Amino acid sequence: MSSIDPKQFHLEEGQVSAGLARDRLWQVRAGTGRIRFVVDQVVVGDMPIPEGGWFLVPESNHLRVQLVAESAMTFESRLPLGLIPRLGDLGRSQLVTPIVAMMRALQIDDTSVDWNVKLAQPSFKSWFGEALDSAIEGDTPLSPDIATPLVTDHAPRTILEVETSEDHVRVVPVMVCAACLAIAAVISWYAALIVLDAPGFALAPESLLVVLGCVVWSLAAAYAIQETARCYRDVLPVSLAAAIVCVAALLLVLKPILALSYMVAAALIGLAYWIYVRRLLPGLPEIDAPMRWLSARLAREGVQSVRQRLFKVWAEASYWVIARIELVAEYSRFSRAVMAATLVIPAMALTDVEQPTVLTGLGLAAVVLLERMRAAMPVSADQSASRKPQISFQPIKLSGEVVYDQVVYRRHAGERPLFDQLSFECADDSLVRITAPEGAGLSTLKHLLTRRVTPERGAVRIGGIDVARLSPEALAASVVMLDHPADAYAHTVGEWLFIEPSMEAATLEYHLDRLDASRWIESLHQRLNAPIGALETLAGPHGLNRLKLARALARTGQIIWFDHWLIGLSPDMRAHVIQSLVERAGTRFVVDRDGFLQAEATVHWDLGNA
Repeated sequence: MSSIDPKQFHLEEGQVSAGLARDRLWQVRAGTGRIRFVVDQVVVGDMPIPEGGWFLVPESNHLRVQLVAESAMTFESRLPLGLIPRLGDLGRSQLVTPIVAMMRALQIDDTSVDWNVKLAQPSFKSWFGEALDSAIEGDTPLSPDIATPLVTDHAPRTILEVETSEDHVRVVPVMVCAACLAIAAVISWYAALIVLDAPGFALAPESLLVVLGCVVWSLAAAYAIQETARCYRDVLPVSLAAAIVCVAALLLVLKPILALSYMVAAALIGLAYWIYVRRLLPGLPEIDAPMRWLSARLAREGVQSVRQRLFKVWAEASYWVIARIELVAEYSRFSRAVMAATLVIPAMALTDVEQPTVLTGLGLAAVVLLERMRAAMPVSADQSASRKPQISFQPIKLSGEVVYDQVVYRRHAGERPLFDQLSFECADDSLVRITAPEGAGLSTLKHLLTRRVTPERGAVRIGGIDVARLSPEALAASVVMLDHPADAYAHTVGEWLFIEPSMEAATLEYHLDRLDASRWIESLHQRLNAPIGALETLAGPHGLNRLKLARALARTGQIIWFDHWLIGLSPDMRAHVIQSLVERAGTRFVVDRDGFLQAEATVHWDLGNA
């Protein structure tokens, strides 16, 4: 087989292709021949080239497709299978006959598959390969309902794990050892320079060995420091600082004017770094937040509703981006100019009458170390990573009775209290049905439990613990609600779904299936690695509420608060949620104005009569 075009191939009469690339839609442009199917190195069947020349080669672990030329043949690869759903009804209908003929040649029963429907689904590519492999392995009919498990190897890392874990650790003894290695390397380099500058260097053959030994030791120490810096934090800056101080001390003893020159250069670079990077750059507004907001608005409401605001915010953001780049560029220009000026200092040392080699070598070492230190300083036009708020809380285990004890709360000073001497108590493992008219303060009631608001008098206790003694962030993460405080930090679908380390993939998958929410995840091209915004756009508000319900039911907390949970639920889904709440252990608060929990609830709390 020889290539006659970047995408076209040619077979002479009687030739057989080695194997066509998988996950592609192919077309025979000219000539006649047959399509041969090889499963696990065994030819299982063949078929004539379909009318029009179109045929598919799926992403299969067992199947290999070959072309057998009966006359001179030209063929080409046209599209990846992932683009087939975008072809339109007419384009997809032309592929049904070749696929059915392919199944007959492979002796696979596909009578239960509606190919017109399957070809239009975004998940056609992954389904086709997986279903075909399953049918070949088990010698079973092709299943239209084959589904890839939501989690294949392991659940993705949660947001809490990502934010609280550190790639490197800071160990003081390791940094001390690195500093000692850096000082030893400088001393070794200094010894080599002394031997080189000695009058009898050329007369003593062993002098060259001493110089080589010192240089090798310096290089070995530098390599050890570099490797240690891969595993421990701040090793490189500490070792560079120790080496610079050691070189400056040596120069201060040998030639104070050179040492002072380097100190002035280092001070100028440090001052510029403090002004441009530490003071001015963090003071510029963040641009990530408004851009994320705009993306969410565009996904939910479309272009027209936010078009003018988009242009305005985009223009403002562009000014701040330019300002950030200019600050970093100005610091870079100034620091590089200072480094260029320091090259004059070794030239001055070279003119010294007494120790030119030693002073020049130390001067060059000081220039190299200063440049390495300058490059190691964190400088970036995008400071969002370093300034990103860190999640400093972990869920805590809360259980037991919940008590609102003589709570007095008013929204604004001088107003009539929203809650005046509110008292309520429920035992552990209670299913509390809450009813209240609009505006009665249901959201405030929840915020009192999670300490987002503080009562004027009284207390709220969980298991005998006053929530005023607990962190609001930890409370919000520990009480199971539809939303989670870490939602704002989730970037992918996997991070958003597996919001807590204790969640089990099987439990989450069960609730997703019962609420008919798995299909949105399976429709995404990257599945769990897809951006969360893609899932929100695909599922819509009702679908997103079902996804939140499935995630909340899969969490392991013992204190639950559900409000606005009925959005987008069919009767069967609603029954599943109610049954899950009834069977679940812990104290469960459910806002239920429609009476769906009338029979199942163990405690009824009418806030209108509280």
